Amino acid sequence: MDFTTLKLIKTASAQGGSFAINVDDQVKSRVAINEDLGTFVSRSFSAVILVAGLATFMYLVYGGINWITAGGDKGKLEEARNKITQAIVGLAIVASAWAVYLLVDYFFGIGITK
Repeated sequence: MDFTTLKLIKTASAQGGSFAINVDDQVKSRVAINEDLGTFVSRSFSAVILVAGLATFMYLVYGGINWITAGGDKGKLEEARNKITQAIVGLAIVASAWAVYLLVDYFFGIGITK
């Protein structure tokens, strides 16, 4: 190898800087450990309301399907009507619970819906 070939090769050196990662902050931000109790309660209640609303809606649909497939049988029609009534009452209860939840947030200003 001659001297002109050495000029074409660039040298690379590894720099020994510090590469510190604060793992605790990353874990807290990803896992949400640093959330307070109000946030936990708010998210939990919202999830419960969502599941309850979906369940009662599905029960309403199930009652409607039973109504359609009753085929004029008085007993099956009464059973389907009861399911539909129960589902509507369930939806009213879920809506009322959500309204109370929002009223508590509004009047007490505790910010549970944030």
